[in-house]
Amino acid sequence: MVAPEISLKTRRIILSGYFFLTGICFSSWASRIPDIKMHLGLSDGAFGGLLFFLPIGSFLGIPISGSLTAKHGSKKIVSIAALIYPLALISLGLANNITLLAICLFVFGMTGNLFNVSVNTQAANLSKLFDKSITSTFHGFWSLAGFTGGLLGGFFVARSISPLQQFITVAIIGWTYLFFSRHYLMPGEKNTQPVSKMWNKPSPLLLQFGLVAMSNMICEGMMFDWSGVYFQHVVNVAEKWRTVGYISFMACMTTGRMFADALINYWGARKQLMLSGLIVTLGLIIAVSYPNIFVSSIGFMFVGFGVSSVIPTIYGTIGRNAAPGRASIDLASVSSIGFFGFLIGPPIIGFISQAIGLRWAFLSISLLGLSTFYQAHKLKKYL
Repeated sequence: MVAPEISLKTRRIILSGYFFLTGICFSSWASRIPDIKMHLGLSDGAFGGLLFFLPIGSFLGIPISGSLTAKHGSKKIVSIAALIYPLALISLGLANNITLLAICLFVFGMTGNLFNVSVNTQAANLSKLFDKSITSTFHGFWSLAGFTGGLLGGFFVARSISPLQQFITVAIIGWTYLFFSRHYLMPGEKNTQPVSKMWNKPSPLLLQFGLVAMSNMICEGMMFDWSGVYFQHVVNVAEKWRTVGYISFMACMTTGRMFADALINYWGARKQLMLSGLIVTLGLIIAVSYPNIFVSSIGFMFVGFGVSSVIPTIYGTIGRNAAPGRASIDLASVSSIGFFGFLIGPPIIGFISQAIGLRWAFLSISLLGLSTFYQAHKLKKYL
């Protein structure tokens, strides 16, 4: 039961802050990657291989995060994650050799996933108390934190402040927020079953959602890792304009998440997913049809709008339909399928690009937007 002295609006605002905290921790790390790479004197290839430890830690942490959150409740696990995720961020600034950084990246990925599953379980529990969709806005705050972390990183770099000092600053802010806001989190639902019995074969609905999530995450991974390369080698922009496509994509993904709940409330989750798939396909077709900085930027903006609401829509629907104590397990099941797409997407683009060129690789991925449309259409019998 919700304590009467704490309004749902207050809980929603406080929980948005936790989504922002997860995003600011990750983006703070991302904004200082060049400095850490330079400090360790690593080549692009060596550092690229090192970075792979982060998604490995995140991927392997999915079942652990789901089990812990189900067993102990999301409020307790969010509090623990909000304590140790910034601590893992600080460890990245302390790592002074390759081996230590690899271990720290693995832990950073695992603790980040613990935060992700538990905070999304909080969102799922809170959304049940509303008669409308609210999940997408939470993810919008995560995306907003991505911009803020980038700006914060630029601020510290301009003043020659080390990554470690930046990470400590972010951690202190996060821990202060945790200290004053933990009371406002939703009481976590606990699953009393043994862990071995919590995990079973995903339902047809969860499998369907997993396929939609995987298609979407392949597109997201492509945009995160290859948008700059596309603008540099296909659009042929100057070095200073290389990030225009990525910025266009991220800006529209953030904006789309802030407004997606209104669309979901208007015509439902299934139609929103179908529309998202079509917009992704349209955006990639535009981006490759006439590759110049203006047309391709517009195309990437469409892609940003398209992918923005897919994961929040899926998570929100899972949360509203999950049995008591099952939300974290169901979210982890779908996340594992979706995150697999995020892992394999960038390498797949590399292989396709090597065979037929990067422009055609981007066009081929547009088919995944149509796949999202088709898979979402099939959800009619479940939603």
